[in-house]
Amino acid sequence: MQFYPLTVTRIHLETADTRTIEFHVPEELSDLFAYQAGQYVTLRHTLGDQEVRRSYSMSSSPLEKRLAITAKKVRGGRMSTYLCDVLREGDTLQVAPPEGRFVTSFDAERRRTLYLFGAGSGITPLMSILKTALEAEPMSTIFLLYGSRDEDNIIFRDELHALAQRYAGQFNVEHILSRPKKTEAGSFLGLFKRYTSHWNGRTGRITGQVVQQFLEENPPHTPPKDCDYFICGPGNMADVVKAALLAQGVESKQIHTEYFVNATHTPGEFTETPSGANGSARLIVHLHRTRIETVVPPKATILDVLVKEKHDVPYSCTAGACSTCMAKVLQGKVRMDACYALDEEEIKAGYCLTCQAHPESEVVEITYDM
Repeated sequence: MQFYPLTVTRIHLETADTRTIEFHVPEELSDLFAYQAGQYVTLRHTLGDQEVRRSYSMSSSPLEKRLAITAKKVRGGRMSTYLCDVLREGDTLQVAPPEGRFVTSFDAERRRTLYLFGAGSGITPLMSILKTALEAEPMSTIFLLYGSRDEDNIIFRDELHALAQRYAGQFNVEHILSRPKKTEAGSFLGLFKRYTSHWNGRTGRITGQVVQQFLEENPPHTPPKDCDYFICGPGNMADVVKAALLAQGVESKQIHTEYFVNATHTPGEFTETPSGANGSARLIVHLHRTRIETVVPPKATILDVLVKEKHDVPYSCTAGACSTCMAKVLQGKVRMDACYALDEEEIKAGYCLTCQAHPESEVVEITYDM
């Protein structure tokens, strides 16, 4: 997996714990770093004595002729903490070229209705899609439902407001807050304090009922077949929205989902067991046109072993949410802990996410060379 040094040209504070980071892409790398709205890049950095990789979606639009990501600080997140607390303008980061399948094609002559559903930092790729659609597909209409914790945690709040005003009639955004801010409104005899909220929008989380109401209040401007639905956020939120859309009769091919899942495991870290121990599997890997043979111990993933042995294997999120580590099973069976990035047809065709894959047979053979 090839990485390139890119210099940070601008860091913009979106919320107290969220930063937008813009990179300078040299002219000689411009073709390599050309991207589609909705895609992500993988960052690589050494923190302490350990290499850390994480994927971050572009929040910029390719039409803006710039490359910017937006990172939200996650509790215990090593890379996000570095990006939000340590990284400075002028610093250099190792960045891999754009990837990702959370994309759509745009046509200036096309007329459709786009429904976007986001929560938290899941707004990031949706912002890229939104800004691109507004300019590249001016006859289409866009509705965004965006969930945040409170007013201060609405990422891109001012920019979304400005876009809704500039593209009135073409773009509408509705916010839903799980915990709107409250201010003290007095007390009784100094004992019982009263609090009030000045938020007059939706409250709570994005549920199936909220999705249904949102669709009813924002009917499509085109026939149902000319609607597309984009969902990005935590796994539970994304699954709820998808289920609600299917229940409303939306066809699965019209639903595009990107899961934002925090990594809980460092690849390459697992308990060593003797070669040939009960439960171990023989692994054959085809990588960069070379053949690798090794053993996968019980509880370790295929990626764990390959990273520990320092093979230059592709990976990024390590949470089953992107497809960077995808390989095809040629022989044997594997079991995946989670699989957000592959659909049922791809799994049936033998593809797997190696960051989640455990051998289920004595011998497993996979290839990255597809």
